[in-house]
Amino acid sequence: FRKSSDPMVRCSFHGAVLGFYSAIMTGHAQTGGGQAGGGPPPSGGGPPPGGAPPGMGGGGTGTLVATEPHFAVNAEKQCNAATTGPVTITGYIYCDNYFEFWFNGALVAKDPMTFTPHNAVEVSFEWDGVSDKEYAIMCMDYASTSGYEYTETDAPQLGDGVLIAEFSDGTVTSSAWSVFVVTSGPTTASIEAGCSATNLGACVVETVEEPAGWVDRGFAVDESWSSATEYTADVAGWGRTPSWNSSASCCGTATSPMTQGPLPLNGGCSVNYAPDSPDGLAVAVVQSECLDPTVVLSELRSTMIWSSDLERDNRVLFRLTVPADTVSSSVECPVCDAAVKAAGSQRERKEVRTLSADEWKKVVEAMWIMKTTSQADGVAAYGASFRTYDYFVVKHAVAERDLRGDQAHGGPMFMTWHTAFTLEFENALLSVDPSILALPYWDASIVEPSVFTEDYFGSCPGTGPGSEVVDGAFKNWPITSNFTLDIYTTATGEAIVSPFAGSQVGMLRGATSTRTETVVMRFGSDAYTFASNDFWKCSNLDGYWNDWYGCAEGGIVGGLSLVNAVIHGGAHQGIGGKSGSDSSDFEDPTTSPNDPIFFFHHANVDRSAFHWMANNADKRATYYGYPAEDVTGAGQNAGKSFYGQSLLDTMSDAWPFTAQDLGFSDSTEAQTNADILCRVAPPTAVYTYDSMVACAAGDGSACKATWDAAEVTEVPSTTSSPETNDTTTVVSTTTGNESSVEAGSDQATTSSASGIAILGAGLALLLMS
Repeated sequence: FRKSSDPMVRCSFHGAVLGFYSAIMTGHAQTGGGQAGGGPPPSGGGPPPGGAPPGMGGGGTGTLVATEPHFAVNAEKQCNAATTGPVTITGYIYCDNYFEFWFNGALVAKDPMTFTPHNAVEVSFEWDGVSDKEYAIMCMDYASTSGYEYTETDAPQLGDGVLIAEFSDGTVTSSAWSVFVVTSGPTTASIEAGCSATNLGACVVETVEEPAGWVDRGFAVDESWSSATEYTADVAGWGRTPSWNSSASCCGTATSPMTQGPLPLNGGCSVNYAPDSPDGLAVAVVQSECLDPTVVLSELRSTMIWSSDLERDNRVLFRLTVPADTVSSSVECPVCDAAVKAAGSQRERKEVRTLSADEWKKVVEAMWIMKTTSQADGVAAYGASFRTYDYFVVKHAVAERDLRGDQAHGGPMFMTWHTAFTLEFENALLSVDPSILALPYWDASIVEPSVFTEDYFGSCPGTGPGSEVVDGAFKNWPITSNFTLDIYTTATGEAIVSPFAGSQVGMLRGATSTRTETVVMRFGSDAYTFASNDFWKCSNLDGYWNDWYGCAEGGIVGGLSLVNAVIHGGAHQGIGGKSGSDSSDFEDPTTSPNDPIFFFHHANVDRSAFHWMANNADKRATYYGYPAEDVTGAGQNAGKSFYGQSLLDTMSDAWPFTAQDLGFSDSTEAQTNADILCRVAPPTAVYTYDSMVACAAGDGSACKATWDAAEVTEVPSTTSSPETNDTTTVVSTTTGNESSVEAGSDQATTSSASGIAILGAGLALLLMS
């Protein structure tokens, strides 16, 4: 891709393939000996061998579905699952302009588009789980026999090629790949002899023979190969990214490498240029072969590579051998022995407004009993699963105030800890009244009827003199005064070691709180909501554990801003309305469960993770890519590594969850992050969600997302701190336009150590709620 003053050239065209381009278009390239380059181009299209990878989210229909992001590479060190047979590896490849890909000697895929648009292709293939993994890619950039493109215009130019690829086994393009240049030109000698854009007849292109068997298994590179050279998108460019038209099965508009103009055949819809067919040749393309490379690939995970001469080397061979014993981390994945639940046996969590009046009344009455009954009396009346309501407020506070770092927020353990926390609360609720069946959830994307009414959660902001909530099902919900931690012990009767001692005025609130109101307060707005489509974007994201977390907490994954809403923290801020010493109860990061809406909100956050796990079931053997070692946190835990974050760590060991707490068994064994991912996954959890049931019974479309290219924007690698700047710049990958976003909105930078989206100004606090 050559930068030019011509806007069409700037946004659309790349260069350099030479006579081999004609050969692949006409089917006359020589073959033999397992070498690359044989046969016609992929004019038939169709899915790559092996089919589409599992775990794909929904893209809806229309012309912009190709913008759905996919994250083939886990930025974290996940555990290593035992390999007992063939393993499916998936990935994405982008080559400017055309590629052919082999794995362990077998052809996997050919790029169906030989020039423009500049598409990425999804690939899927089998690895036997035993042998070394040998990747071989032929990539070529268009060029005429002079080495130039656009030779039928007044301004012929040299183009440039580039390759970037990512695979689900962690293999990515970098300088570790070996490179062999087959075609290069114009040569230095011909340039010295007068070759130029205005004297193409003097230009000479040099071609050398491919190494015999270079795509075969066991091929060893020699001194004729060199290390790949790394480039950035600023230098090499992404080209003219495609948009998929599902109704026409069309991958953008193809253009001519000779005239720069659209190819006439079919209006340029899914056609390729050929020297003997200048109007174009029709080619069948499927959506998985027409992906926007800026969405499915990222320079944060992989690197653009080529030979040392980006402009004149036109056809380049790439190889990489990954030893079979290469592992992501030193941690072996534990075996999950949880039984899969029988169909229809899981209790069903329902949206709160779908409950009958009687069903909702039972939930409210049970919560009031938990709030007003002592632990001893509750256990005597309702059994060992009973917990007081304040038990949960204090347990949350102990985890958040851990001196090593917040054990429940700001990292991958956020969702595992809160899943366990919500499940323990549900068990306690059902111990009071088993006829409740399951904890309801609150879906904030549903606006009507409002939940901030007398029937449900009362006013927001509160209508009392200090914004207390004096109406609703939980009106005048009391906050404990004269708090002491001494009355609480762990499940095994041990004293809880924690710096948490209540608020500055002795109430069960955060340490900085100076509020003296004795009931729950809210300062936010009853207008708080978020877009349903944003919920489903995160819930369908094709990625790993921290990718979901980045989406749900900050809306940012892999340097891309994917959603406008913050599924978790947005509610705490929108409803709470104040933080710091003057904080509302729901916004207080230490004791936010004081507001009863907490558990209904967190059940909905859990619902997103639950759907996400179901949509990424192919990653279950590695515990969905949950970080197993070298973990660092986000937000208030940014840059911190401490016990409690990693896969095999006990969650908040100062006051752990036991198997008995969560209803797994009668054991008092403390539970790890891995235990939750094993036993509270969609197939093994004691509960499910009404949306899971409904979408399984139907076509699933109600649980999918629609992606719009204009909504997927690139986030700069650094953002200003709130002390120095009030704005953050976001550069759109679609338009290149810049816009200013107020500090405190859903922007983030990505931690190079962990890959977790770290929230920018104003959102770090939301991570803690």
